[in-house]
Amino acid sequence: MDSHKPETIRYLRWQSGYFGVDGLAPIVSLIQSLAKRSLPISCVLGSNGGETSDQDVVNLADLIGCPRAEAKIGILSYTTGLFHPKVYHLTRLDGSQTAYVGSANLTLPGVTGLNVEAGIILDSSDGDPTQPLKEISAAIDAWFDGTRPDAAIVYNTADIPPLVTSGLLGVVPAPRPPRQSPAGTSGTTARAGLKPLVKFAAVPKKILTLQPNPAGGQGVSTPTPLATPAPAAAVGAVAAALTSAPLSPFPPYILFAPAATSPTSGAAALTGSTLPGGATGLVVRLNKDSARHFSGGDGTANVSVPVAAIGAIRFGVLQGKHVRPRAEFELRMRFVSRIGIQVAVQSATNVMVYGYAPGESGHGDVRMLVPAGPAREIRDFALGMGMPVPVAGHPMILEWPTPTDPSFKATFVEAGFPLFNTLDGMLTTAVTNGQLVGRGATWLTPGLSPIW
Repeated sequence: MDSHKPETIRYLRWQSGYFGVDGLAPIVSLIQSLAKRSLPISCVLGSNGGETSDQDVVNLADLIGCPRAEAKIGILSYTTGLFHPKVYHLTRLDGSQTAYVGSANLTLPGVTGLNVEAGIILDSSDGDPTQPLKEISAAIDAWFDGTRPDAAIVYNTADIPPLVTSGLLGVVPAPRPPRQSPAGTSGTTARAGLKPLVKFAAVPKKILTLQPNPAGGQGVSTPTPLATPAPAAAVGAVAAALTSAPLSPFPPYILFAPAATSPTSGAAALTGSTLPGGATGLVVRLNKDSARHFSGGDGTANVSVPVAAIGAIRFGVLQGKHVRPRAEFELRMRFVSRIGIQVAVQSATNVMVYGYAPGESGHGDVRMLVPAGPAREIRDFALGMGMPVPVAGHPMILEWPTPTDPSFKATFVEAGFPLFNTLDGMLTTAVTNGQLVGRGATWLTPGLSPIW
């Protein structure tokens, strides 16, 4: 697509199961040319599990010139399967057509060759039959003809906030450090790295605050620029500077925000300390309590948090019958399997301390809430695909919040999948060597969890 002269193209269509605005790098000049000439661009994006961010869609809408009649964006997501095509179609001014059909999503790893991909190119100007090319373009157009109510159509940026509220789109995540090969780490195997085959100029972007159009439909919105985000190092320095102190009658290892009268939240719920030994979280053995929603059970599900891991958390207090230390966070949950990754709708969680306040029953433990909604979403996905549902005894990954990404991230893995076996082996080894952290957990080594 990068090899075609923009002035020779009159129509761009695509379907991509996963999308990031950086994946537009090879075709930015083509998109800008079509938008300037008021020619049609039809974009169908997957947002499987709400992974596509609102800001990526904002920047796409800006690039293709929304709102205008010939600029169309459709967003697709399903509860029982993935929207997974990778099809890119061009129609030239002379009527000839060409298309790529393959495995490359419209993401930066997909278009630069960082991922290993396979695909074919059809081109009527090279003698390939036109009928398959017509069927490809018709399949993309069908998402916008009013017969597919499962497609959420974006006409302008005012249509985006409701999609975030519904969970169809996600909010842009904080940047993550590059994944490192865990060579020499117990329970893991060193892997070869890959490098991009080609490089492109950066895609022009805007960071915008979205205001829903109160009238709905296709009205014009007026985005307001956001302040430039603080560098990660600056955010970390602020978190580290937050004062944390013990509070009677709670143990000295439970640290509080001074004079707190309510729970802490997000980055303010972090002391700035890291986990021991450079760990990025925990590998936890599910038990009957933490796995209850996967089995269809009711009640409250919790993961036991080891004392050794709570030095990174800065508690406030929950005022109720008993005053309890509490810190609140966003939680992302997903299911990794042989067919891909299913990300559940983002939810809220909390870490709370029980059994220390006067008159309170309990055993002096720390628990993190496992919300029912996303757990049941993962259960329904696994059942719908004929895969084993997470149960007591299975391992899970629990990644710890950081100042640059102050949310917990829980990963559940299909039984028998290679990552499942690695995690299970780590826990078994920890039991054998007396190296468990708390009850049924061991430290998560950097690079072991798949990139979100």
